[in-house]
Amino acid sequence: MTEFICNSLNDTKIAAEYFSQFAEVGQCFALFGDLGYGKTTFSKYFIQSLNKSIKEVPSPTFAIVQIYNSSVAEIWHVDLYRLKSEEEFYELGVEEALHHCVTIVEWPEIIQHLLPQNVIKIRILLEGNARRIISEGG
Repeated sequence: MTEFICNSLNDTKIAAEYFSQFAEVGQCFALFGDLGYGKTTFSKYFIQSLNKSIKEVPSPTFAIVQIYNSSVAEIWHVDLYRLKSEEEFYELGVEEALHHCVTIVEWPEIIQHLLPQNVIKIRILLEGNARRIISEGG
């Protein structure tokens, strides 16, 4: 278990950069946390640490999947917030990416039992004005 207390965006960036060190083909990062807790901000810093030329990392809430290149592997940034069923997940083709790309998944609850065994689960909790980022697995 790794834990970060984030009192600023820079603290969140440091945490995301730390986790990006573990990015490799087939590695999944599952982000848990309530609405507005910073999952997309964490994802942005994570993705940018793997490819410094990426300036914009929009939330994939409406597109559901955004794909980025990096020297490690293709990165699939997935937001499952709007999915209503597991079947919708299968239609996206993300299950293949779980094994051949680096995936960072926001709102993974609907597919939690489908996540690979080596998944790194990252929980973002709000405590006052700070965010607590806790990991498990890997």
